[in-house]
Amino acid sequence: MGIFKKIYQLLFLPMNLLKLRLFAVQHGKVTIFGPLLLMNRGVMKLGADARINSGKYKNPIGGDTRSSIVVKKNASLSIGTNFRMSNSAIYCANQITIGDNVMIGGSCKLWDSDFHPIDPAVRLATPNEGYKTAPIRIGNNVFIGGASIILKGTTIGENSVIGAGSVVSGTVPANEIWAGNPARFIKKLNLHEQPV
Repeated sequence: MGIFKKIYQLLFLPMNLLKLRLFAVQHGKVTIFGPLLLMNRGVMKLGADARINSGKYKNPIGGDTRSSIVVKKNASLSIGTNFRMSNSAIYCANQITIGDNVMIGGSCKLWDSDFHPIDPAVRLATPNEGYKTAPIRIGNNVFIGGASIILKGTTIGENSVIGAGSVVSGTVPANEIWAGNPARFIKKLNLHEQPV
């Protein structure tokens, strides 16, 4: 690791740990590289051995942004152990549950909210109220490829893989590969397949 990267890491580490404390995040051992945008007004749990990359100096494939985690009032975000995320955004207005050993690639978005009402008259009158939310559930050992978007009401079964650049809404069964916009079934996952 270059000297600049070491200084960058040391500079933000105490600030990120302070943010976790100030926002009452329940957490185990966590490593955060770079400036994390964090806001928790609900309940947030971050399991042990989490590693979050944030910023252009830590992950070149998603270096166009930083990581952000926002939990709104009365919402709940629960993240399991051995979590990995690079330069991605989690926005929780309802409930997001992420299992153990989940990897979220560079520049992904997890949104359990529409953010604004669909009806134009309601949107004009109250643009930040009356929008729909629905829980997101991500099982153990899931890998979400870079630049994917996981929308409200999505469930991804354990061991499944989401291809890069996918937009996912609905249910992805366990042990499958899905990709595309909208994401569709690609193939069953062979759990004993060896890399070439």
